[in-house]
Amino acid sequence: MENEIFKSLFQIVNFFNDPKHDIELLRKAGIKGDQNLLSIIVRVGMAKTINIGDLAKQVGKNHSSTSRQIDKFEKQGLLKTTYNNKDKRIREISLTKEGSNLFHLISEVRLELFNKILSEINPAEAKKINDGLSLLSDILQRIENE
Repeated sequence: MENEIFKSLFQIVNFFNDPKHDIELLRKAGIKGDQNLLSIIVRVGMAKTINIGDLAKQVGKNHSSTSRQIDKFEKQGLLKTTYNNKDKRIREISLTKEGSNLFHLISEVRLELFNKILSEINPAEAKKINDGLSLLSDILQRIENE
């Protein structure tokens, strides 16, 4: 069973990591620009505030590459950075008002796409998926916090 779970998770991760889906989502939202924009805006929007090191780990890029992307999006008025009060070496990132508006637009388009996907199954199946993913998410969060 563990192998089947891993295969399913692998397929899901590959689906969400496929840049063509990000490009399509940005296109449907009417957003032109860098394909790195989506993953950064969504992660910062979900976290509310995140440091560059943690963001770099999440997007699978090195610190300096991520920092350059942050600088670019900050110049575009989408992100703002501040330095951590306890450790001035740590830059913390959050969304500006414009970045927050973009995050909400992306979320609305993503919801439309998810509704299309979920329309393929009945509500009971959707609830099973939600329950299973919520359980797995809780377990992973517990492990991460240990």
